[in-house]
Amino acid sequence: MGSNLATGLGHLLSLQASGLLFLGLLVGMFMGVLPGLGVSLALSLMLPFLYHLGVVPAVALMLGTLAGSYYAASIPAILLNTPGAPESFPTTLDGFPMAQKGQAGRALAISATSTLTGGLIGCVILVALLQLAGRLIDVFHPPEFAAIIILALVLIGGSGESRRVSKIVLSGVLGFMLAFVGSDPITGVERFTFSNTDLFSGISVVPFALGVFAMTQMVVMYGRKTAVASEGSLGGTREFRRQVPGGVRETLQNHWPDVVRSAVVASLLGLVPGIGGFASNFISYSIGRQTSKYRRDFGKGSPAGIASAEASSLSKEVGSLIPAVALGIPSGLGMVIFIAGLSILGLQPGPTLIKTNPSLPYTMMWVMAIGGLVSCVVGLLLTPWLSRVTSIRGPVLLPVISALAVIGSFASVTNYLGVVEVALFAVVGLVMRKLNYSLAAITIGLVLGNTFADNVHLTMSIYGWSFVTKSPLADVFLLIAAVMLVALVRRGSNESSPSLRGAMIAFAKDGSTRDHPALEPATSAVIAGVCIAYTITALGYPSQAGRLPAIISSIGAATALYRLGRWALALVALRRVRTELASLKSETKLVSPDNQIVSADPAANSTSAVNGTSYNAGSYDAGAGSEPGESKPLQMSKRQVNFREGVALVWIFVLVVAAYLFGFELGLCAGVAGYCLTSAGCQTLKSRLALAVPVSALTFGIAYLFVTLFHLTFAGRIVNA
Repeated sequence: MGSNLATGLGHLLSLQASGLLFLGLLVGMFMGVLPGLGVSLALSLMLPFLYHLGVVPAVALMLGTLAGSYYAASIPAILLNTPGAPESFPTTLDGFPMAQKGQAGRALAISATSTLTGGLIGCVILVALLQLAGRLIDVFHPPEFAAIIILALVLIGGSGESRRVSKIVLSGVLGFMLAFVGSDPITGVERFTFSNTDLFSGISVVPFALGVFAMTQMVVMYGRKTAVASEGSLGGTREFRRQVPGGVRETLQNHWPDVVRSAVVASLLGLVPGIGGFASNFISYSIGRQTSKYRRDFGKGSPAGIASAEASSLSKEVGSLIPAVALGIPSGLGMVIFIAGLSILGLQPGPTLIKTNPSLPYTMMWVMAIGGLVSCVVGLLLTPWLSRVTSIRGPVLLPVISALAVIGSFASVTNYLGVVEVALFAVVGLVMRKLNYSLAAITIGLVLGNTFADNVHLTMSIYGWSFVTKSPLADVFLLIAAVMLVALVRRGSNESSPSLRGAMIAFAKDGSTRDHPALEPATSAVIAGVCIAYTITALGYPSQAGRLPAIISSIGAATALYRLGRWALALVALRRVRTELASLKSETKLVSPDNQIVSADPAANSTSAVNGTSYNAGSYDAGAGSEPGESKPLQMSKRQVNFREGVALVWIFVLVVAAYLFGFELGLCAGVAGYCLTSAGCQTLKSRLALAVPVSALTFGIAYLFVTLFHLTFAGRIVNA
């Protein structure tokens, strides 16, 4: 082993190998920091260059790109609540709240240190497990795969933003339903495509993530006219430089148990084909939330939460090298492209590869270690400047991020339907976020839905129901999932009915929509209708293609109808107190709980919340991040915020339509210019032009770069005509 380690490192000391390693790192960091592009697209760009390279330089280029992208993906997740890759979503749960508190430098330092340390731990585990790779992977069979996906859904849904089991179940169901759209991998039957050929390949996670995470965050920031961090909480470059070493030191001194735990868990999950490549970040974060001594602070801006999420990002990719190299089985999309690259080089992954090239896996390990070190150090050096993006107001960020989302979604799926999906999922994401559904569970359901269906089919075909006695590991996973689900039910039972009834009464009394008593039943009714229609459609397919989708959508329909039933009961209970409420509203003055005289007008006293943040109508300060020399925006009520969020959604659709009609370069540039001149919040023509010119030029430059680099052939319907 020692000689192979030395030989593997020696292979990277050539000028060509080291140069291509650093080139891959730069490409990976650039692609990782742009929301929606991610590592798969970056790796795919490397494939044409492999035909003229040797094995070691090609591996250095591919894995350097892979290693460089992961810390970079956490940068927009922390600064903008927009994951650079879907796997970075857990980082937003604590990283973004820290950025809102003016601790962006500290959060980024924790992320970089955790990513690097976790990656190094993963490299040690990789070396230790290379000789046992075949035996370890052989432990997992179809029953274990299906069971671990169920466990992942319960873990992730229970540790996320939703505290009600019914919403966790609905979130997972909706994710599965989205995953089943497209060609059935078992029978080849086209499901839920409605003869649209663009849907044959299914719904991609990239448009979904861009719509649900990136666009939703931009809509919220536009609605409130705020930046990520309040103006008063932002320090200068010197302050950020002070935060960085403190974040590094804090991670190594206080949060090393979270880093070690997540790195070990993720490295082992990386061994699981089809699951570990995506779910490791989610599961590692969820386990951290259950076991960390800082678990009560998770989701509120906890450094331990960032450490738990980011320590798994690079370590799970290191772990996934074992099944990829030893068996040719990928754990995620990145490893799929890497295996394709090996085939271009004439290498067939498997035991023969390890025997004929014993030092190659160690070279791969050194590439991941060096790549993680360089990308994190470079990222930390850039932290003081990267953190300044938190001071930019939402109305200024919206056109740039929206344009990136439009182009990135098209580049990832190469059809315009993906662009439309971004806008549609922005609406869905906003509603789901307001109602505290589990976005993590929806994402996991979408990504792992087909893997779950395949393994359920194989389990029933090979074992039948006897898998219960023949797969003890699957039984353990299912038992843990059941225990956790019962715990979640008990946790939510004390707050479900009273909260809904209380929200209904509050709405009748003073117009409060903190728990959205009108939007809640409307959303449940829509979900129930969609699930029922989905079930009927699924029953029309051959049994192997339609049985599981019908079962899962039936569960969703029953859960949504249950929520509607609870709402109806709350409505009946509400009628019993209407007499008392009417007598209270008839008085000219009311005494508040703190003995202050307030108006009886509901609009004057209403307390509302957007995405969990409470504010009083008429007292919401939206002035953070105002332009110098301009007056701060007027204080906004809940209704004004909702109206502005609707305007933001309209502008997103305008950009989508403009790109469809005139192409990316002309359409997006014109749409962004129109937005800046009318809706960016600037009060004078001079300030509007000062914003419109650079933002439009930036948008045109990005669009031109993408069209040229990725050979995007869509030029717009009117232009083509």
